[in-house]
Amino acid sequence: MNTILTETGAASDSRAKHAWRPLFWEPVSGTGERILAGIIYSFDGAHGVSRLIRDEVLDGMFGKQAGGARKLIEHSLKSFLAMANQREDGLGQLDRPFMGLFPGGVRLTSAATVPALLRTAALLYSSMANLAKLEELDQADTPLPEDINRRFSTEVRDIVIGLRPDLADYFGRTAQLVQGGQRVRFGFCSPAAVMHFSVLHPARVSASIRDARARLFELQRARELTGIANAALIGAVSRNDDATLDRRQRQAVDVARQEIEAEADAARLRFYPVTSAQEGAERVLQAA
Repeated sequence: MNTILTETGAASDSRAKHAWRPLFWEPVSGTGERILAGIIYSFDGAHGVSRLIRDEVLDGMFGKQAGGARKLIEHSLKSFLAMANQREDGLGQLDRPFMGLFPGGVRLTSAATVPALLRTAALLYSSMANLAKLEELDQADTPLPEDINRRFSTEVRDIVIGLRPDLADYFGRTAQLVQGGQRVRFGFCSPAAVMHFSVLHPARVSASIRDARARLFELQRARELTGIANAALIGAVSRNDDATLDRRQRQAVDVARQEIEAEADAARLRFYPVTSAQEGAERVLQAA
């Protein structure tokens, strides 16, 4: 997804209404079958356009010729943007087809940021938009919600306890890692092993790496304080063949996994990437 703003767009009051038009593309002229190619919008006085249709969709439709289709759509979107900037009413008069794109009606949407506006458009009109990319624009640098990690660790815990009820007391133990500091809760801590659980989220890769890095530090301190040699981070990762992820997401997850592994190795810790809670439970049972 490519976004172009004629001015730098900043976050606005969430109560503000922003105008936008969907721009549809008819791959086979005259058929009337149209898909959302992108949108043109006005945000805080600046016009912008964004291509929403994913590269993978164009690749599947046109194969080696997909590059030409991408360039055509991008050029058409830029042309709509130029026309909006030249007209006093902005989006109001952009109601006629141009260069293969067919504008829809003007809509008004409350949004605090441009990514929020784009996400609304994608949800309303397109099943072929890269929603994960929109999520990255708005949330990649925010902390990974604790409930994501908690859900994974709870699933692992339930499987382990179902097989080994005697290990129940070792989950969720806490320890004070620095004098006067708050107690840190570990995923699993027995006389044989201390473990944390994390999730490498495809739409929040940067936040996931930071979360894993913090947990590795906690494991390192726990090992120093307890003398337990087997300290490990069990990380839930997506499968390489996950059909819900596009090529870039898969690459980003793979690079992040390698980075976490390298940092774990540097600290003489273990990082176990798993693709399911069942695999995570098996790692716990092996170490316990």
